[in-house]
Amino acid sequence: KNHGEYYLKQLELAGEEVPPPEKPGRQSEHWTAEEHERFLVGLSTHGRQWVEVAKVVRTKNNVQVYSHAQKYFLQLEREGKGHLIPPPGKRGCADEHWTAEEHERFLV
Repeated sequence: KNHGEYYLKQLELAGEEVPPPEKPGRQSEHWTAEEHERFLVGLSTHGRQWVEVAKVVRTKNNVQVYSHAQKYFLQLEREGKGHLIPPPGKRGCADEHWTAEEHERFLV
């Protein structure tokens, strides 16, 4: 299992609500704190593979995830945390997973 699937399983085991996969049709544009947290997990696991990140978020499609990522990256730059933005080439291949240290720095 990848980190995103593990995270969702941990939510389930903890008795927390695991959102259903994204359904076709118009979804809410507003992002909840829980969706953003799952976005961060997906981003740290899969880098810029938006389809894979969307699978971790579950309630947003890949276009919505991409748009959220761009806004989030701009926010990081404004806050002087641009070094935390994964480089464009980082696509989350199996041998390119972030280290625990990289993940912790990303969440700061």
